[in-house]
Amino acid sequence: MRRWPGKCDNCIFLSTMAKKAAQGKKMKHIHFNIDKNAFRGPYTCHRVRTRISEKKMIVGDIIFQYTVWQCPVCKSDYLDSEQSKKLELLWVLEKILKNDSPKLKRSLNFDGKMFFMRFPKEFTRGWSKQNYADIQAIDRSRFIVEIK
Repeated sequence: MRRWPGKCDNCIFLSTMAKKAAQGKKMKHIHFNIDKNAFRGPYTCHRVRTRISEKKMIVGDIIFQYTVWQCPVCKSDYLDSEQSKKLELLWVLEKILKNDSPKLKRSLNFDGKMFFMRFPKEFTRGWSKQNYADIQAIDRSRFIVEIK
């Protein structure tokens, strides 16, 4: 079994495990720990540490700026967990601004105290009573709703 050069004995090449599994060979159970900072930059690419670089995304008339870790040799971009969450949110906003996201027209209901709307069952698969809605107001008639 191949190991990462210069690392602990608990680190292995996952591709080696995948090859053995595909061939139907028995594999040993191997325990390894992932450091809590394993997915934070800077990273190493071409034996050089990556550097923070500013990127821009233009959607319509709006310019979004975000940061990435960039290799000075090959110019590859890497994202840590925080950066990837922000970029994913930018992609969602891009879809909303370009009107690419699925839309659904629903009537509002009123129970005497407040307005509410119902979601179709195709949208609510996997939801449970423990889920809650995180609602952010963009303005008086537009909201971003995230089910958590």
